Amino acid sequence: MAYQEAESLESWLNKATHPTNRQEDWEYIIGFCDQINKELEGPQIAVRLLVHKIQSPQEWESMQALTVLEACMKNCGRRFHNEVAKYRFLNELIKVLSPKVRPSLTTA
Repeated sequence: MAYQEAESLESWLNKATHPTNRQEDWEYIIGFCDQINKELEGPQIAVRLLVHKIQSPQEWESMQALTVLEACMKNCGRRFHNEVAKYRFLNELIKVLSPKVRPSLTTA
């Protein structure tokens, strides 16, 4: 059952962050937030999915994922906040900005 839940969250996030979106798609962003709140393991699964999208080499997909993260922070409550506050998540965000991991940032 957890696999189906992850796929459902993944489907919402894929639609919310699709690289061909011309602008943020708030129907899917809020749908993703609502799905997180409905599922027992929603926050844990969502944070893993968001990290992957935030680390995308496609800049627009990554930016949309950050918008989704912001919406989640405003709409998903304590369980989501607890997941985001873990070192695991913060370390993954550091990788996005670290020149050791992304050498292209040092040439910009």
